[in-house]
Amino acid sequence: MIAMNSLIKLLAPAAFFAIALTTGCMRVDVENPENGEFIEQTTVTVSGNLFSTTPEDFPLDVDDMVLKINGAPVAIAPDGSYSTEILLDPLQVFNAIEAEVLEVSKGFVDSDRVVVIVGDSILDGDFSPEAIALQINDSGLNSLEPVVAGLVDLDLPSLLPVSTVVANNICVIDGLFGCLGRATITVANPQPTISSFDVNFDSQQNSVNTNIILNHFDLNVYIDGGAWILVPNCDLNLMASSVTLTGNFGLEPDGLTPTRVDVAQIGSVSTTVANFDQTFTSGACDDFLIGDIIQLIVGDVEPLVIAGLEGFLNGADGNNNTPIAAAIESALAGVDISGPVGQALNAELDAPFFQVQETAGGITLGSNARFLTNFGTNPGECSPPEGAPDLTASYHMAQPFPTFGSTTPGGFPYEIAMGISSSGFNQLLRSMIECGLLVTSITELDILGTGTPIPLTAGLLSAFVPGLGGLPATSPARIDIKPTIGPLITGAPGPGGELALLKIAQVHMGVMIELDDGEGGSVDYPAAEMMLDADVGIDLTVDANTGSLVFALAEPDPLDISVKAVESPLGADLSSVEALLPSVVGSFLPDLAGGLGSFPIPSFLGLTLDVVEVSRNGEMLTVYANLQAGAP
Repeated sequence: MIAMNSLIKLLAPAAFFAIALTTGCMRVDVENPENGEFIEQTTVTVSGNLFSTTPEDFPLDVDDMVLKINGAPVAIAPDGSYSTEILLDPLQVFNAIEAEVLEVSKGFVDSDRVVVIVGDSILDGDFSPEAIALQINDSGLNSLEPVVAGLVDLDLPSLLPVSTVVANNICVIDGLFGCLGRATITVANPQPTISSFDVNFDSQQNSVNTNIILNHFDLNVYIDGGAWILVPNCDLNLMASSVTLTGNFGLEPDGLTPTRVDVAQIGSVSTTVANFDQTFTSGACDDFLIGDIIQLIVGDVEPLVIAGLEGFLNGADGNNNTPIAAAIESALAGVDISGPVGQALNAELDAPFFQVQETAGGITLGSNARFLTNFGTNPGECSPPEGAPDLTASYHMAQPFPTFGSTTPGGFPYEIAMGISSSGFNQLLRSMIECGLLVTSITELDILGTGTPIPLTAGLLSAFVPGLGGLPATSPARIDIKPTIGPLITGAPGPGGELALLKIAQVHMGVMIELDDGEGGSVDYPAAEMMLDADVGIDLTVDANTGSLVFALAEPDPLDISVKAVESPLGADLSSVEALLPSVVGSFLPDLAGGLGSFPIPSFLGLTLDVVEVSRNGEMLTVYANLQAGAP
């Protein structure tokens, strides 16, 4: 009998594979349900077929077959089909369905495995409801005040343009038998000016109180006596050290562009003036006798100017916005988390607001969210490697929208907080898997438990995979890894108290042996196929050096890892491999999921976030931070 290694050298690889496959010809397939299918019921019908890979030479003999589904015997129809009902466990979410067939006469075993996801789902492209929370505390509003002031285009000449009527046809000389003289007061050149302005925000229940302080207010008006002989025409300069405009404004999602905030003025803007002064600059109003009479009659025109200013500020434009509401709305257009967060995560994030709630503690903005995967080489796009799946949905579970206090769960004050729900995070994971997360190849492992990985070879693996002993011992080996379904979080903490529990299932692990093809090249021989499941704790930390948020996976307990062999071309018993890999995989699984990586902490209205704490707010993963200017 020719030794196996000699046979490899003599025969073409395809012929060798055919010989290897003849050691077991009977196969089992699970056709329903499909791998990665979402099921909301607590039971599912499992069906499929047994078949022979070479029916002409080895016809199917169901009387020689024993079929088990998840360890329970299942009857086989004469044509090789089968069907059975199994119970699902919603608490496990990932439910494995394992079919195993034993060819009794030969002792050959073949397996197939699918994993279904028990629970609700969000289809690719649909929104996860109430998925993102953005909290701006009142202290955060204080930090935003100078930034908003810099964004607001408060152009006084546009607020009070020349020719604006301050008072129209008012009586300025009142006689015993009626008005003896009237005048119209309008804004005049030079245009009105201020030296600067400040903005103060205070959140309150259902609105934001806003004070805009105009510093060193300077306004020129023209008093037009018209046809009234006793009322001359003249120019008047009005100055004040400050003019404070005060109003309440309600915030809501914009009806046309829901990723932006709509600002509506509630009631009227009121005006208060400090250190008001007036000086006639030209005309007869300051002439001898006439000037004295006019100044006594006109008196202090502050109320007239204030009334005119308020009349203008309380007027609505074509969009039904008052001037201050429009200015604030323009500034708050920068409060669009879709852009900065999506770019930071290298995915397209669409996050329209479903609520903007004002309270005495601050403003809570809530968004529905979806992550979209765009393939390509441009920013925000990805080029997935071969083997990355295209997923149709992600896991969803309803979670209450959180409330926020003035301090973090750890008791620290903060200015701003951003949180994402499990459903929203699972959409992100789906996008990352589609972009290549978990797709890799491993060429060395710490199989011996020494702490030092060693290169994989056919000789090394032959101790665990019977049948490989006939291959050249030095032939390089590797394990090709690719996910078949997306990992997910459920809102539960990790097994070691980590921020969240990351559940991974049905990761395909193909053991490949690189053989000489006899023509100066090489060919890959598939020695075994296995599926990996694991429960891993995941934390979100801050890298102070790079200013990034970093996902860190804990090394899992081997008891939280399972490996199931589903295919061996040699027909070998792979139970020893199934027992070995959980203790080996734990050391490299955190690196395997390193594609979660890190992402830059996004800026907010030009300010960076100085992270105070990363923790759970209810079931939402939340970053608490303060706002600061400049790089973190």
